[in-house]
Amino acid sequence: MGENPDRPSISIVMPAYNERENIEKAVLSSLAVLRSACDDYEVVVVDDGSLDGTAELLDKMAQEHAALRVIHHDKNYRFGRTLRDGIAAARKNLIFLTDSDNPIDMEDMKKAIPLMEEYDFVNGRRLAREPSLKRILYTAVYNKMIRMLFGLDTQDVNFSYKMVKRELLQKLDLKSEGSFIDAEMLLEAKRLGGRIREIPIMYYPRTLGESTLASPSVIARILYEMSRYMLRRLFNSHDSRRS
Repeated sequence: MGENPDRPSISIVMPAYNERENIEKAVLSSLAVLRSACDDYEVVVVDDGSLDGTAELLDKMAQEHAALRVIHHDKNYRFGRTLRDGIAAARKNLIFLTDSDNPIDMEDMKKAIPLMEEYDFVNGRRLAREPSLKRILYTAVYNKMIRMLFGLDTQDVNFSYKMVKRELLQKLDLKSEGSFIDAEMLLEAKRLGGRIREIPIMYYPRTLGESTLASPSVIARILYEMSRYMLRRLFNSHDSRRS
C-alpha cells in the first residue's frame, strides 16, 4: 500500500448535524492544514439533515472554496450512515475522519501523515479527560468492552481522529448506522490484516452546540449494533470453515 507519505493526497471527511456554530471553523481550519500538508486535497462534509442552517452555510462556503464538497441527506440518518457516505465520496489516497465540533487542533492531523508509510490505519487516543463524569465512565466502559469481547489492542476506539488508507477503507465491510461504526472500522481493519497504530492526541470538548453521543438512545444503538457485528462475524467464520 505504497503512497508517498511526504506529499500525499488527503480527503478530510466529517459528518455534520446541527453544527452551524462549529462548522465554519471546522472547515476553514481543515482547508488551512491541508494546504500546508499536501497539494492534492479535499474536505468532504456530509450534512445529516440539519435543521439549524448548517446546510445553507455549507453550500455558501462551497461556493467560496473549490476544495470543499458538501453532501446532503434529506433527513437524519444517524452517524454511521453519514460517515459511510462521506467515505464513499472521498477520492484521495489518505482519508482523515474527524468530527465537525472541532474536537482536535487540526494541525495535529499532520502527526499521522509520516506514519502512513508504515501503517494502514492511525487511530488517535485522547489525552485530555472528558468534560463530565458520565462521559468518562461511558468511554472507559465502552473501550473495555471492545477490548474484552474482540481482543482489539486499542485504548480509544471512538475518538474522532482516524487516518486510513483509502484502499483499506474500501475493503471494510461496514454496516453500522450508528456510533458503533468507529469500533467497526478498527475491528474490520484488524480482521483484514491492516497495520494499526494508535497515537496520543489532545482532545478539546465541544464548547458550542449539543452532543448526543452519551444519550440512552445512542448507547442502546451501539449495543445493538455491537451484538449484530458479533453474530455476523460468528456466522461468517462458521460458513468459511464449512466451505
